[in-house]
Amino acid sequence: QMSKSTGNFLTLSQAVDKFSADGMRLALADAGDTVEDANFVQAMADAGILRLYTWVEWVKEMIANRDSLRSGPANTFNDRVFASEMNAGIMKTDQNYDK
Repeated sequence: QMSKSTGNFLTLSQAVDKFSADGMRLALADAGDTVEDANFVQAMADAGILRLYTWVEWVKEMIANRDSLRSGPANTFNDRVFASEMNAGIMKTDQNYDK
């Protein structure tokens, strides 16, 4: 919970300048989902920025090394398990939308 008396109060502009819009989205999404006041934690915003940075670096690495990645039809056991799980998730989502 933000308050001026506890010293963790930030305006929206200050928060976005400090953590970025995406960092704030992650922190606010984690701030709570009950009927009680949300609990914004700056450490969570910092951790969110670190996760975003790590993910972006991983994507850059994958793009740089894409020629060394395998291609072609998915025919290993792991490929078939992954495809099966994805198809099961699609079917479950479709059933839930129908409901």
